[in-house]
Amino acid sequence: MPSRCLEKEGAMHVAIVGGGLVGAAAAVAAQQLGWQVTLLERGPSPLAAAPSALWDLRISSVHQRNVNWLQQLGVWSLVAPSRYLPYDALSVTTCDRQQLDFTAAEVNEPQLGVMVENNALVRACWEYLASQPQVTCRAACDIHQFDIKNKTIDVKGGEPIHYDLLLGADGVNSVVAKAAGIGVRGWDYGMRCLLAVAEVKQSIAAQTWEIFRPEGPYALLPLQENLACLIDYRAEQDWRGKDESQVKAALKETFTPHIGPFKLQNFASFPLRRQRALRYYDERGVVLLGDAAHGIHPLAGQGVNLGFVDVQVLLQALRTQPMAQALAHYEQQQMRVNQRMMRAMDAIHIGFRSPHLIPRFAVASGLAAVSLVKPLKRHIVRAAMGWE
Repeated sequence: MPSRCLEKEGAMHVAIVGGGLVGAAAAVAAQQLGWQVTLLERGPSPLAAAPSALWDLRISSVHQRNVNWLQQLGVWSLVAPSRYLPYDALSVTTCDRQQLDFTAAEVNEPQLGVMVENNALVRACWEYLASQPQVTCRAACDIHQFDIKNKTIDVKGGEPIHYDLLLGADGVNSVVAKAAGIGVRGWDYGMRCLLAVAEVKQSIAAQTWEIFRPEGPYALLPLQENLACLIDYRAEQDWRGKDESQVKAALKETFTPHIGPFKLQNFASFPLRRQRALRYYDERGVVLLGDAAHGIHPLAGQGVNLGFVDVQVLLQALRTQPMAQALAHYEQQQMRVNQRMMRAMDAIHIGFRSPHLIPRFAVASGLAAVSLVKPLKRHIVRAAMGWE
């Protein structure tokens, strides 16, 4: 369908700041609408060096709806097969050891989604973009300033970039949001998330699980038959400044009862913060996507999924409506959806680890109802796949 944004098909020039998962996928989708695209990335090109022999710690759980979308874009086939793993089940265990399992088989599907290395997926998008004549990818790009009024970006050592639409996919510290005068609201959770890639002696099923406890949950993401990502949430002071031997000892105590002996490949931790932009767009032709618009608790791995849906909703609106209406529609729809998900993550974060009887009773009653009411459980499974 021709774009409604400009009278002449293909005349739209989209500048995208941020060449990570959401920005690179947005560039692929935008160029397929016939638009000119300039992708600006502050860091080095993902194609500048050969892929590492080891998995990177940045891993995403991409739900099936978004996997299908990436396949339709033509980038999924470019992802290295050794850097993703489909999973078909997930389970949640409360502090009171009440467990609930969800499987793809319950909705007659082969998988719920895919665990994928972020670097591998970003690399696939950049490989695709490199073959597209209407796309310019600029890595190691130092932006000098934005002229939002005149829709121009000044970059050091290069000609000014003129655009019709500016997309900010540059994370929670978005320079695009700052340039457009879009404020943010948020807070720190006072916790850190530790990620570790571990080689496991016993085989790992293609299932992800999360177990809650008063000090914070811990989880496992399957990566290969004998490789897993271990995730452990604890108070800020519990992880900050810990050396390798202390981290290994803590993870061994937590995970060995579940997966047996393992060997760490690498690990790192980061603080947890909730943040949302007060607006998703500026009427001067600026739009925020992904973490630039909403930094969510990583509890259920929904961050990148929300960002991919942002792209789909925005571009669909731009295909069918004048720009002003399309941007307003995008903000109205996605702000509601994303804030609902953020509140849900906050409720899980608080309720599932609460020591108080009332929230614990509410969680137990809710899980019992889900287990007994099969249509409700199937609805939740479909939601986990991105279909609801």
